[in-house]
Amino acid sequence: MKAALLLPVLALLLPLVVTLALIVYVAVRYRGASPTAAIPVGGGGEKRAGVKTMSEVMEKIRAIPFKPRISHQFATAALALLDTIPMLLNMSRTTAGVIYPYPGVFEPVMLQSQDGTPICGLLATQPGAGQRPAIIFVHGLFGSKNSFTTQALALKAYYDWGFHVFALDLRNFGDSSRFSEAPTCWGYRESDDILAAAEYLESIDQVSTVALCGGSMGAASALLAAGRSRLDGPLSGGVIALNGYADAERIVGYISSVSRPWVERSIIWFFFRLLLLLKTTLEGPRPFTDFKEYTREVSGQYYEISDIDLYRKASPVNFVGEIEVPCLVLHAVDDLIVPVGEAEELQTATRDNPVVEVMIMPGGGHVLYAATDPGWFYKVLETFFTYWGEYELGPHSSTEGFDSIDLYGNPDN
Repeated sequence: MKAALLLPVLALLLPLVVTLALIVYVAVRYRGASPTAAIPVGGGGEKRAGVKTMSEVMEKIRAIPFKPRISHQFATAALALLDTIPMLLNMSRTTAGVIYPYPGVFEPVMLQSQDGTPICGLLATQPGAGQRPAIIFVHGLFGSKNSFTTQALALKAYYDWGFHVFALDLRNFGDSSRFSEAPTCWGYRESDDILAAAEYLESIDQVSTVALCGGSMGAASALLAAGRSRLDGPLSGGVIALNGYADAERIVGYISSVSRPWVERSIIWFFFRLLLLLKTTLEGPRPFTDFKEYTREVSGQYYEISDIDLYRKASPVNFVGEIEVPCLVLHAVDDLIVPVGEAEELQTATRDNPVVEVMIMPGGGHVLYAATDPGWFYKVLETFFTYWGEYELGPHSSTEGFDSIDLYGNPDN
């Protein structure tokens, strides 16, 4: 009897212990730390002809060996330990974003989205003269910049890769939820949030190009933003979309249903409904457990649009053919939240678009690459973003032995 009572207590305490341990680790690990990355030559670390192509960078990326260490089931369990508590706290405006604080070099920023909605994020700029690229990191549904998985990426990009970093809270989540009642709309208006952040970064003198990385709903929002960013627009530094969906209405229906494998899908179905119930109970306007009903009666009414039009405008498959900025879509065949068929549809829609590549991996679950094969995952992101980034050395930096095309990149890309 005691053992039976002890198990649920341990199940509740373990995420708390892991969360506290990680907070202490980040505080100690990055206290007084400085970025270690040097400016690479030619946006890729070696001398090049100056012309950047998607085929060249994809050759480098495909050469990186993918060797998953654990299954997506174990990776999901690890993610639950890392992010359950911040995700639950994120359901309330009062407690959103209080877990996994960032080092002091990340400073709070509040912006206006393109539709006027206030949005928040944390910005860290690299020290020194010259220009470097920046990366925006965006979370998925029910996440925030304070999810440990998002924070880990932001810290690595800043301290190890040498990028300026903007960790963004999309509307309705994290710090952004404190200043607006704007509801989630599956990427329709979240893409406005991303473009507003990108335009803000583009206005900073130290920023050369702006890149973007998003997962799940954040990936769909990233693809929508990429479709609206022209070649000379604010996302010329490249976009990586992790496990995003092609059709918003279809994915809303999918996470609202139970299918095979029955046990895992039932847990996912229950968890998503629980989070929606908590979110709408704590923040209003009234409790919901059905995503279709929420989209129709909350999102549609708030943005004064029918749910049919909202789904259409939130579906990347309708716009990815128009993308002009470099874009890499990563997906896993064992994703139980966003089925691999979504990536296959995006692949078909971008078949004639030379700047969009879709990579379907044999494992990795739902945006769990950092757990299943962290070496591969981080190397892919660093390679892609460094390749498309533009670097300009400061006035006191030595440029002896380098061609200007290697330092400043190709203005036609």
